[in-house]
Amino acid sequence: MTETPASLINSADALTEGDSKRLKDVWSRSGSKYRIRAIALLGVNVLLFAGVGSFAFWIRSGEFFAPARDGYWHALVATFMGVGEASVSLGSLLAGPVGVEDVPMMIPIVGLLMATLIAIPILVAILYRFWSAIPFIAVVGFIAVMPWLAITLLGSCILASVRPFRTRFRFMSALIGLIPAIVYLVLAWDGTHEAVVGKIDPVDAIKYVAPWVLAVVAGACVFGVVLTIADFVDYRPGAVTPLLALMLAIPVALFEQRVGRDELYYRLLEQLDRAYFAEVDATLSWEQAARQRWEMHPLPRPSWDAMRQIEAEKWQMELASDISPYESELARHQADVAGRCDWFHKHYPESRYLPSALFIKARALDRRVDLVEFRETKWIRFYDEFPSVASKETWLMILRNRPDTVLGAIARSRLAHLEARECDVDRAVAHLAELLLQFDSGVGEAGGAELVGDVAGDEGSSVTTFRSVLERESPESSLGVSMDRLVLESRRLYELLTENRDPLYDYDPLCGPRRAQGDTWYGMLDLDPRHGSYVRRLERLSRAYPNAQVGDNLELEIAKATSDPAVRISRLEKMLSRPSLGDATAEALLRLSLTYREIGQARKSEEVASQLVAGYPESIWARQAEKISPLSSAGRITSRKP
Repeated sequence: MTETPASLINSADALTEGDSKRLKDVWSRSGSKYRIRAIALLGVNVLLFAGVGSFAFWIRSGEFFAPARDGYWHALVATFMGVGEASVSLGSLLAGPVGVEDVPMMIPIVGLLMATLIAIPILVAILYRFWSAIPFIAVVGFIAVMPWLAITLLGSCILASVRPFRTRFRFMSALIGLIPAIVYLVLAWDGTHEAVVGKIDPVDAIKYVAPWVLAVVAGACVFGVVLTIADFVDYRPGAVTPLLALMLAIPVALFEQRVGRDELYYRLLEQLDRAYFAEVDATLSWEQAARQRWEMHPLPRPSWDAMRQIEAEKWQMELASDISPYESELARHQADVAGRCDWFHKHYPESRYLPSALFIKARALDRRVDLVEFRETKWIRFYDEFPSVASKETWLMILRNRPDTVLGAIARSRLAHLEARECDVDRAVAHLAELLLQFDSGVGEAGGAELVGDVAGDEGSSVTTFRSVLERESPESSLGVSMDRLVLESRRLYELLTENRDPLYDYDPLCGPRRAQGDTWYGMLDLDPRHGSYVRRLERLSRAYPNAQVGDNLELEIAKATSDPAVRISRLEKMLSRPSLGDATAEALLRLSLTYREIGQARKSEEVASQLVAGYPESIWARQAEKISPLSSAGRITSRKP
């Protein structure tokens, strides 16, 4: 009998021999059109999933294709060796560069992203058989750069699709395959637990666990939707592709609309800045260099202490030299950070993070190695309080764009310092007056802080509402700016400039003889307080301008730069014993009180602080003295009574 067209169609749709005893899947249909469609859609799924993996790597590194990255194989090897590099650890999805604590919108983004990375390989293993899931597992390991998750998914796919673990109830098989992934996420939570230890606010802890909970719940939902669709279409190809495209589109759209690429690249700038200018303990390197030099020295060798001293002096000279390897590396890092900030400025001129990026650039250009700190502790640390001429244009740009913000205040302070060094005192005073008018509202009373060794806590209520979970921090909140310290130093510079215009020397002791004799001379403001020859240069200035109005300030700076507390006390007491006291007296009293406290003489410290508050009740240094003892605080209250 001749077969009808309908019977031919039924024959094409027929399942292979023995299918009644086997579980149905995409490959169960023998028709060539189904095989071609299945292979084509599987390839599309792999490409879409590669996009998911690239996005997962991009939000951690800012780079789209991991294998093209320098040091790619080293990063993978480091993962297995337990080095824990940020670019390959799962916790980096939560901690940064765009962290869930700073940008809570990353919670759903990371949760949905992890749900996709986990659920899709398991579904492919169930619908396309285990071997079809291998390319997806490879994407997780080599493109998303999550090799431990890839190994976990290998076990998950085996549990979900390979005998004897699989079941005829596909959803149950998917949930069984999800178990290793849940274990992996629990371990990932343990890896990020240290980030929230000690946080009072429970919402902070919730932010770190919520993405993993969302990933598990969303993964289970994906299982249910895809398997329901697959059963409805009788396991024809195409059940995975639409949902996979949707699962890629949702996190990308959320990131683009609610976070932004500028946020990612700015956070990477912050990370680079911290990495380049991190504190380094050079004790071990210095000791090793000294030991090696001592052992190579011909007999008779000098004493070990003498060799250590020689090596310490050698390191100090190299750190101070403009052509030393350390200075060359610092210059290279400064140029790199400045170049990346310029790139950010070019590509994201309207970003809310642009002023902060410019601040990072200006601060990087102001960085110097603290030689005094190295001499005392053998730590290589950097400071930026003494602005460089190279950063002036950047500070001007910040001030023009954000004059009424915290960053604008810092720009005013730095520009005032630079202009004062150029003897443009009127402009410097105008900048400082504007800054103090906006921000000097009682510095020292709520955290003024660094000078007397206090650590300011967070202000405001500790009660957190659900609404605050999705609130983003201000752009400058992660820059570590202390407004109290800034206002304190600005007030000091303002009083120095307004109180010390000498009738004989004018401003020459402060900023040099107006550059009339070239750049070979200098004033007090040209001197870096952390330079090794700071005291010697101050003494030279004091001799060059005898009886200058700024003489008490020069004497105070010399005393402050003295490392020996006993000598410092002697110099401060000698200065304060003179009958004619200048504008530096209030700060001198505070420094004397702090030095007494440093050597354990608390009673004398309180007495000097009380003397300061009684004699200079409206001084900014009196506000600082209130943080030392109850006696000084009571003295200030009494002085305000009519």
